[in-house]
Amino acid sequence: MANTYTWTINALDIHTSVGSLANVVYNVHWGMTATSDQNDEEGNPYIASTIGTQTVSAPDEADFTDFESLTQEIVESWLESSQMEVDQIKAGLDVQIQEQITPSTETKDVPW
Repeated sequence: MANTYTWTINALDIHTSVGSLANVVYNVHWGMTATSDQNDEEGNPYIASTIGTQTVSAPDEADFTDFESLTQEIVESWLESSQMEVDQIKAGLDVQIQEQITPSTETKDVPW
């Protein structure tokens, strides 16, 4: 099973000013989706997702990106280099997909 992982950046919390800098991001609201290379009976891939927030390091004034110039790729790189356990998040999504493919539990009607 090979899963593909995709970040979604839902919102950014900012400090309106930090020293001489304006609109400084300090927290990222993110989502991650895993999509399996295996399909269900209807031909749709198995999908699992999760959401969270992550604080990011204070910016370096010499290497600051203006808020209006931020891109998805820049913010993703902040998440990847943060203290966040990205591999652990991916592993959790893998477990969710595996549970969809091969369920270990089910709900049954009562026997009476």
